[in-house]
Amino acid sequence: MRRASPAAWTAASTAGTPVAVRVQRSSFPSIAGPIAKAELALLDPEGEVDFPAEASPIASPRSESGSLPSSSEWSGPTADELRLILDTATDGIITLDTAGRILSFSAGAEAIFGYRQAEVHGRLLAELMDAESRKTVRDYLAALGEGGIASIFNDGREVNAIAAQGGRIPVFLTIGRMGTNGEARLRPGSAPAFCAVMRDITQWKKTEAELRRAKDEAEKASAQKSDFLARISHELRTPLNAILGFSEVMRSERFGEMRNPKYLAYANDIHTSGEHLLSLINDLLDLSKVEAGKLELNFTSVNLAELAEHCLKLMEEDARGRRVILRRNFAANLPNVVADLRSMKQILLNLISNAIKFTAAGGQVIVSGQTRPSGEFVLRVKDTGVGIAPEALAIALTPFGRAHDNEHPEIGGTGLGLPLTKALAEANRARFEITSKPEKGTSVEIVFPVNRVLAG
Repeated sequence: MRRASPAAWTAASTAGTPVAVRVQRSSFPSIAGPIAKAELALLDPEGEVDFPAEASPIASPRSESGSLPSSSEWSGPTADELRLILDTATDGIITLDTAGRILSFSAGAEAIFGYRQAEVHGRLLAELMDAESRKTVRDYLAALGEGGIASIFNDGREVNAIAAQGGRIPVFLTIGRMGTNGEARLRPGSAPAFCAVMRDITQWKKTEAELRRAKDEAEKASAQKSDFLARISHELRTPLNAILGFSEVMRSERFGEMRNPKYLAYANDIHTSGEHLLSLINDLLDLSKVEAGKLELNFTSVNLAELAEHCLKLMEEDARGRRVILRRNFAANLPNVVADLRSMKQILLNLISNAIKFTAAGGQVIVSGQTRPSGEFVLRVKDTGVGIAPEALAIALTPFGRAHDNEHPEIGGTGLGLPLTKALAEANRARFEITSKPEKGTSVEIVFPVNRVLAG
């Protein structure tokens, strides 16, 4: 094909003879974006356009023999066939004139509204909406009629239709301009100017309402739980302070010697049990605060190497009593991270304490820190202990979940250490990662993203 003039081209017919054609380019919208379209029209010797009645010979498909069929052999779908195709769609498809009056009404639209086409022909589409949605439809049509950005960025509207039997039907409405170019069909008269597609979203709205209700109920239950824990912890702390205080006086024999050694042992047991109970209450309260988003954190520049050294010194006596070796491995000149010092100390103490508890005599607990090539900072606590089976990891990360009750019932614990540590790590905007193998040990990593690592 070669160009004969600014508006005409010369093409070869199926017989091989040259014919003059005019090419008119346009586009129409689709989900994937505008699709280009070219229409070819025959030119008679005087240059007048002679549009084929039903088909263009250039656009026709080839016949089974491989040759291009004539317009009498292939004419494309008829108007009745197109109507049947549209009626198979569950969405309602409606054509409108420039004033927004209904010209055609598909079977899908009849199913949504409950009206037959004859009942709505000539009525304004806005009349089938509720009072609030009528203005939305009118403004939508007006914006499309003006063209410009509104017709390009056409993302549809959520409106409420009024059914013939009464009641509102939530629908998603999309309206597009019709015609071979932007203005060809936007002229007064009965020719379709707009095509409206409506989708019933009743079920989606019900699902959305159910999810919102479930979310509200969950938030309400969480708030009630947090309030209960705050109140009960306050009520428990008052008598616990007395228990801890008086048992400390008794075991230190401040007001005289205890001549019966059993009494002294009982005083030590009372004090130890009181401390354990107080620790449990504090963990519960901290966990509930994190879950409710009410934990107060003071983000500062934290040197994790120094903090790890401090925590290891605090746990030395416990490790010595269990004959577990504590080691540290931090590279020199590591950068600080943005974190809450108090909660990071609690994270390290929880992880080191857990590692010591689940490591047999002669085993090791290694606390290390390093920066990755990506710039992330990794704080790691690794042990050579009993480990956790892959299927039990999820249990270990749930409150009061104990992964070793069957294999190692002699190891105590409340099941709050790992869940609280994970929650505190996430509150510090860090990732909590755990890997473990039975009888091979466990490794827990607290990974700080690049935006939480300070330049050295």
